[in-house]
Amino acid sequence: MANYYKLTIPSDRVERLQYMRRMFPQAPGSFLADEWRGGRHEALKRLNTIDIEAYNRNRSFLNGAVSKLSPYFRHGCLTLKEASDSVRYRFGKQAEEFVGELAWRDYWRRVWYQLGDGIFSDIEDPKVALGDKLIPDFIRQGITGLPCMDGFIRNLMQDGYVHNHARKWFAAYMVHWLKVDWREAADWFENYLLDGDKGSNHLSWQWVASLNSSRPYFFNKESLARHTGEKYCSTCKVNCPFDGSHEALIEKLFGNAAPEKAKAHRVMLPVRAPISTHRAVAIFVHDEMLSSAHPLLRKPMPKFFVFDEILYSKWPIKRLQFVADCLNELQDVEVWIGDTREVLQARGVGQVIAQDTPNRQVKLLLEPFNPIWQPEVKFTESEISEKRLQRFSRYWDKVGTELFGDNVSSQT
Repeated sequence: MANYYKLTIPSDRVERLQYMRRMFPQAPGSFLADEWRGGRHEALKRLNTIDIEAYNRNRSFLNGAVSKLSPYFRHGCLTLKEASDSVRYRFGKQAEEFVGELAWRDYWRRVWYQLGDGIFSDIEDPKVALGDKLIPDFIRQGITGLPCMDGFIRNLMQDGYVHNHARKWFAAYMVHWLKVDWREAADWFENYLLDGDKGSNHLSWQWVASLNSSRPYFFNKESLARHTGEKYCSTCKVNCPFDGSHEALIEKLFGNAAPEKAKAHRVMLPVRAPISTHRAVAIFVHDEMLSSAHPLLRKPMPKFFVFDEILYSKWPIKRLQFVADCLNELQDVEVWIGDTREVLQARGVGQVIAQDTPNRQVKLLLEPFNPIWQPEVKFTESEISEKRLQRFSRYWDKVGTELFGDNVSSQT
């Protein structure tokens, strides 16, 4: 019996969400909210309605006017270059902060391309002592006793989206206060995100841990209260573990403990398979290229997308539904569930063409089909040296100047 079958994605959205639940009964979590409809149409609507003045004024606050475009960038509904070109054309120099955030995504992706699976191990020696504890059950259950952290976990579990500032606070709490192994925490966190991106996610956790930065990231109660508008602190009855000065927290969190050397972490990859002997050439659509405007989708060739267990077994149902929304906008793409290699073999495919990706899992899955990797759209034309990729500030010195000229502001 074949370990794969073809899906027919319903055009009606309510029916589509229900269909995906039936197809993936084991996927955890709640349904995708209307607010997070997937696809390029929704991505463009969000891009075209950005209030750049409000964004610049309050994006660092939990209720700030952020774009919430990250799931659309992650799944290729919109490219970073499209967004950058759009806001720079409309807002000029005012767009610099927004483009700076896009640049972080490009920076992390470039580092992922450079290091490959090295992003899943410590990039540098830590600058402070780190822990290696397992994730406590009270984290998985969202009952830390701290209203702020419980709120962030609810956002993660229910919405699949967490504000950037809250992501950093939560990561710091896990890594520095609870001494949880950063890699285990990063894996767990990514599994629930709508915008889960291994490059941005794992490298951000390393940045918090001081594994690709000059110092650890942590925060105090004053900063959290200010950027949340006292949303959590005003009703909190516990003895706050985040209360204290910068100096006092350094002593509390790190003391005189000596940091260890960088550690390597294991990476699970597909086993290698024989080269296909078939002759047909096809477009393989993976989950970083889900745009109806993608140039590869215009080619007159068979096109396939496969929900493969190797890639999607841990995804929540809402994210699978988001992908289904995206696929609904693509023309003439066969959608399958099962083993990618078996699907392509059964369809007589000997070679695939796909957008390039730093994701080695995808590359190994497609290795038997003599893949041709088409370069993805570049955020900028800047060639970035290995030395510049060691720190975002060095990267931005070059990229920011290309985009905004010599008067570009620094980004941290």
